[in-house]
Amino acid sequence: MTGDRDRKGKGGFTLMETLIVLGLFSVVLTTAADIFLMSNRAQRKTVSMERVQSDARYTMEAMVREIRSGAVDYAWYGENLPLDGANAVDTLALIDGQGDRIRFFRNREDSECGSGSEAVRSCLLVSINGGATQVLTPTGINVFRASFFIRPVADPYGFDAVTGLYGASSQPAVTIVLGTENISADPRERSLVYLQTTVGTRNFRR
Repeated sequence: MTGDRDRKGKGGFTLMETLIVLGLFSVVLTTAADIFLMSNRAQRKTVSMERVQSDARYTMEAMVREIRSGAVDYAWYGENLPLDGANAVDTLALIDGQGDRIRFFRNREDSECGSGSEAVRSCLLVSINGGATQVLTPTGINVFRASFFIRPVADPYGFDAVTGLYGASSQPAVTIVLGTENISADPRERSLVYLQTTVGTRNFRR
């Protein structure tokens, strides 16, 4: 009789207790996995954002350098600049310090942005003296906006012999609005970056 009581006192977990423990363990394991996945996704999102920002700044700086050291090509625009200066143009036409004519613009055809797994639908192109276009933006970066606001709209270098006046008296300046995004198979990892800056030409001599 005593042995039977000892064996009953040393019994293991009941089925209900085992199920409860397994349920709690499953909840803890699922929560830990979700936290890990969320943390990993957030890290990839941050890396993606940093890359897009870096590439967008590189593209912006390339245009800023040309504006500062060159001049707006008013002759190329002719009468096509918006009169109020509030509307943007889709091509930035410049003349650099060596007299070369430079054009920055967003592509018109998908094929202009290259091919392969990292090909994008829209990119920023640059051409010199009407030659072959080159892709300015790095691979994997889609450019969904490239707008240029030019002020003054009248040519400040143009002198009217009849009136004895120049077209404008203010220093030319360009406001660039650039919108980029990375190309990713997972929409949750896509990052949008908007950059805007206004820069004036340094060589404002008549």
